[in-house]
Amino acid sequence: MNSAASRTTPIRIAVTGDRNFLVQKRMSMLFDRFECEAQSLERVPVDNLFDAKWLKQTAKEICKRLPIPIQTTGRASGMRKNAASYVKQSRACERKIRALKQRPDFVFHLFGMYCPFWDGFDIPFSMYLDYTMALAHRTWEPWAPFAGQADLQAWLDCEAVAYANASRIFTFSSLVKRSLVEDYGVAPEKVFVTGAAGQFAQPYEGPKEIGGSRLLFNATNFERKGGDLVMEAFRKVRSVLPATELLVVGGEEDSEPYPGIQHLGFVSGPGAMERLFLSSDLLLAPARCEPYGQLLVEAANYGLPSIVSDRGGMKEIIEPDVNGVVLSELSSDCLAEAVISLLQDPVRLRRYSEAGRAKVRAQLNWLSIAEGMLKEMTRAVEDRRRLSYVAAA
Repeated sequence: MNSAASRTTPIRIAVTGDRNFLVQKRMSMLFDRFECEAQSLERVPVDNLFDAKWLKQTAKEICKRLPIPIQTTGRASGMRKNAASYVKQSRACERKIRALKQRPDFVFHLFGMYCPFWDGFDIPFSMYLDYTMALAHRTWEPWAPFAGQADLQAWLDCEAVAYANASRIFTFSSLVKRSLVEDYGVAPEKVFVTGAAGQFAQPYEGPKEIGGSRLLFNATNFERKGGDLVMEAFRKVRSVLPATELLVVGGEEDSEPYPGIQHLGFVSGPGAMERLFLSSDLLLAPARCEPYGQLLVEAANYGLPSIVSDRGGMKEIIEPDVNGVVLSELSSDCLAEAVISLLQDPVRLRRYSEAGRAKVRAQLNWLSIAEGMLKEMTRAVEDRRRLSYVAAA
């Protein structure tokens, strides 16, 4: 990495956040980039019982056996999302940082469910955010499961404390930057829109075939992702282009099978997803709410164009008529029309494919993102040291 950060004294970095996110391959690639340039890097995972997969699955299985239907979706989130939990987890994270053998020069905190410090802000830190609770409250109610306005405001106040004390805030999208400035009063000059990459170490340089009439859809969080629109649109596409196939990853299998649809379930490993990206013509993402969409970046890396809604941060990855289609109207008719138009125009598909790959090479890769972040983290450390020297003089 040939960056400004690498030409200054390397800094000691501690990376904090929920354990399941710190070990996630997508984010580990960012931390690996940090580690190449830092004097040292320490991962400091914080356990979150309410987000444990085994606990969610156990609750789901128990509820299936009960004589009356019980909705479990969002229950764990609801137990976690309150001001007391925010403060408790912030303090737990702070204790872990202060217990490190070597004091870090800078703390890089992943996401905004709590702050890396609460009782003392003597070490500069950043937060890397894909969304804010203010946005969640406006755009997707299940993500803001508060009993009333007072509980919501208490959480927003906790966020405001974290953002005010952060030396830098990195965001996946400009949408989040606007929320920080307008909803929380954060100074715009300390917020940096970096985007995010995906589960690939280097941009893909191999071939990409176009013309297979195969669509790909991620059905995890089916309703939020617009799964009903995809299924309705596919039926309309098949009536015009009967050879079209739809590959569905994640989510639960549709109880009513339909010709041309393959439910692949959970797809494990980047190699399996790479093969799906390379063998498909379009990724469908008509989500009702999507903070960013790293899957879109991964698809673009392998030359797979996307059709997305204009919700959330997806339109900052997909540029209309450049590397995909952005739907201004969220309907199965509009989605089907866009799919049919593109499948019948391989020249445009190829243009979108090449533009997506170019954007990944130039911008949406962990090497470029880490370089910009390291530069700002190093500046924050130097600023703090300069203030300390002035105060001691």
